[in-house]
Amino acid sequence: MGETFRRRAQSQWGEGEALKEEILRAGARLLAQSGREGELSLRAVAREVGIAAPSIYLHFKSRAELVETLTRRAYGRLAAALAEARAEGGEPRAALHAMAQRYCRFALDNPRVYRLMFGIERVEVPREEVPAHPLWQVRAVWEEAVRAWHAGTGARPERAHRVDLLWFSLHGMVAMAVALPFAVDRAALRERAEDLVDLVLAG
Repeated sequence: MGETFRRRAQSQWGEGEALKEEILRAGARLLAQSGREGELSLRAVAREVGIAAPSIYLHFKSRAELVETLTRRAYGRLAAALAEARAEGGEPRAALHAMAQRYCRFALDNPRVYRLMFGIERVEVPREEVPAHPLWQVRAVWEEAVRAWHAGTGARPERAHRVDLLWFSLHGMVAMAVALPFAVDRAALRERAEDLVDLVLAG
């Protein structure tokens, strides 16, 4: 017996954005299951939504464009989560600790999406597109939080690379955690994240 096809009700005039959103949600679900861009097909997304595959081309010109949109959304979600943690964290140092904890939680709760965002299988971005890459949304949140902490330290000299040292080190920790073939010790990871923030700020 062949695969069953759940046909979606035909869109009415003006419902194109709703369908586009359905396509994005379906693509996100499939990517979250595999964590690999190469395993996502427009045919699979169409089947998930209940439409014919050519209908997707009315909203996305290619699979690459769909994946790019999904990846941008994932970076946006991470940036929003960090901004929320900062707002809830209180004073600048506590806010950075809260952001580190939220970063770890995001990566562990969304391991396949996280690997897609930072995966080595991603195609290198052309140099002229680097400034527009969505990862800068994430860096901007870290930069603002570190700058706020620095503003309250008085005489401590500012180190331009402190933001990247904090983010890149934290990324290394969580990337190892989601890559290893056994259950993550979340409590231990949270403790290491706390230590990392203190070490970077003390340096």
